[in-house]
Amino acid sequence: MNTHINLKKATIFGLGAALSFSIMALFVKFAAPHTNNNVIIFFRFGVSFFYIAIILIFKTLLRNTKFPIKTKHFKLHLFRAFASMAAMLLFYYSLAHINLIDANLLVMTSPLFVPIFAVFFFHEKTNWKSILAIIIAFIGIACVIKPGHELFNPVSLIALLSGISVAIIILTVRVLSIYDHPHTCMFYYFSLAFLMSGIISIFHWQTPDLHTVILLLIVGVFGTSYQEFLIRASQHAQARIVSTLLYTSVIFSGLLGWQIWGEIPDLLSWIGIILVCTGSIFTIFFAKE
Repeated sequence: MNTHINLKKATIFGLGAALSFSIMALFVKFAAPHTNNNVIIFFRFGVSFFYIAIILIFKTLLRNTKFPIKTKHFKLHLFRAFASMAAMLLFYYSLAHINLIDANLLVMTSPLFVPIFAVFFFHEKTNWKSILAIIIAFIGIACVIKPGHELFNPVSLIALLSGISVAIIILTVRVLSIYDHPHTCMFYYFSLAFLMSGIISIFHWQTPDLHTVILLLIVGVFGTSYQEFLIRASQHAQARIVSTLLYTSVIFSGLLGWQIWGEIPDLLSWIGIILVCTGSIFTIFFAKE
């Protein structure tokens, strides 16, 4: 539970995180035709690693402040980095094949799966209100994915799987946040993910041209700003409030997709979007802090 609540700052940082996430997804979609996902993720984490390295140097050398690096939970950090890379690979792949708003919405379904996994991993009880909200949201997911419909795109299931992976990551971060400082978590997350993505990209390397490099750097900048804004928002409000603010990224992605590609969801998709957002937000607010 946060000791200092400032809803104004939390809202600003939360909206900043949502906008950063949408812009990151947009430029992943721009970069996808020019390179592969492994290279995109390598640049994404390369920028993040550079960022956390600057913070480490600034704190230890310029401000003579101790940077919290020690941890007793290295395996959890390793698992988080691996799971995050898997989620990102799935999400980035889906961005190349389905609408921006659909991919964003499906990856944002993670709050629906958190209470489900919490039952198995933490033996937490889920109240009937949360169960009802989850059912409503899953009906919305079905409207967006359209299983059995002629417009059904199997890649939508990959985006949904990314959302499931994010739910597992959220539970991992919940445990890590009890023991380690936020910057400690960022250090291990960015360092390990950068190292793993570098190793994987060696086997699938495609040297990008200058235009693609610029796109990839923008992906990294906004992916990193998303993480920073998210941490700052979490310092000023409860997790359920911050999670709710992140759903504005669906609006941002919808506007960007409409303006750039003329992507306009059909009626069934609009119904699904409303149900998923409503069910997810209720799930967040009905959950125990």
